[in-house]
Amino acid sequence: MTRFVGMDRDEVTLPHELIPVDAHLEGILASLPVPEPIELRVADGLGLVLAEPAVCDTTVPGSDNSAMDGFAVVAADLAGASRASPVRLPVTGEVAAGGAPLEVVPGTCVRIMTGAPIPPGADAVVPVEVTGGTAEEVAFHLPVRLGENVRHAGEDLVPGQELVTAGRRLAPADVALLSAAGVARVRCIPAPRVVLMVTGDEIVPADRVPAPGQVRDSNGPMLSALVRATGGIPFSAGIVPDSRSALAEAFEANLGHADLFVCTGGASAGTRDLLAEVVAELGEATASRVAMRPGMPQIRGRIAGTPVIGLPGNPVSSFVSFEVFVRPAIRALQGRRDVHRPTVRARAVEPLTAPPHKRGYLRVRLTREGGGWTARPTGAQGSHLITSIAQADGLAVVPEDVTEVRVGEEVRVMLLVDG
Repeated sequence: MTRFVGMDRDEVTLPHELIPVDAHLEGILASLPVPEPIELRVADGLGLVLAEPAVCDTTVPGSDNSAMDGFAVVAADLAGASRASPVRLPVTGEVAAGGAPLEVVPGTCVRIMTGAPIPPGADAVVPVEVTGGTAEEVAFHLPVRLGENVRHAGEDLVPGQELVTAGRRLAPADVALLSAAGVARVRCIPAPRVVLMVTGDEIVPADRVPAPGQVRDSNGPMLSALVRATGGIPFSAGIVPDSRSALAEAFEANLGHADLFVCTGGASAGTRDLLAEVVAELGEATASRVAMRPGMPQIRGRIAGTPVIGLPGNPVSSFVSFEVFVRPAIRALQGRRDVHRPTVRARAVEPLTAPPHKRGYLRVRLTREGGGWTARPTGAQGSHLITSIAQADGLAVVPEDVTEVRVGEEVRVMLLVDG
């Protein structure tokens, strides 16, 4: 592992030293292991991706049943019914949902509840609201069509029918469908376990008053929330000092329950930026200067087959880097195909500037105007200004070959919404 060293030159980074954003993301995604499915109860699989299709082995409804509270009749008996000359039929019994059916002979009717089995001999149901008469004899004022208000056996599901396809995230409606079909367990891709490691001698817990030169940890809580919102399970390795032994110990202590390591800090060119060296000593690592702002210094690697993503320590850089690199990785580990945030086109209402040769990610507020979107920066865009992300609902993406999006021009905006 070769560290960045001083080159006695006028520019920090030359264009040819920059790695394209997409190339760095491709390297991360290529390093991810193939997730192993597990079997879960249907309710516990909510939000997870099915590893194999769920197939029906039953008939739903299991038998013809009533779609209404009313009366089961022989449709032909009511052919001449009208308000002027209603047909009156005696009630010979009642069938409730789950009850045993009673036979309906021509010239009679049976009171029936929604979901109750259609009695033998009956071929239609008349809703109670359009009848009259007494409890013993019902007056029917309208004819009824054959099969009206009858749910037929197998109308919804039949054996061999695919219920939920492989690769689909299990939604609440899918839980209902599988439960109705008697499917109790499914094979899903489990939520990835993401171990978060915040590095830096100057970092103290958020509930501690920092001494001079110290800063409260905002990256740890922020990344934990982002991982959870993305569908992963966050684990904190705590705040790790800038020490080779401390970093190595933190990795080794968490390898057993990590599907992915996400680290912040230690990714740049300072003498205390040791993360890439330690990852390389334990496995393999690549430290890159990615053509983006904020978030240029990035690390990717693996330790014992577990991928490691190293992000810059500045909170805004860490946030943007999570959206660009970590979120797609977590979604890929979930077996999801939609790994990227949705985007919209928006018109700039203030100039949006980015450095040459780098892809700019500017924090913006979106407003709906005249059938389209407008984008306005949230204020100063420094990588240390947490307010710029707290007030944003999108990231305006300025391409590498553009240094300014002028007022009135359109820009692509990543929506900072969950989903």
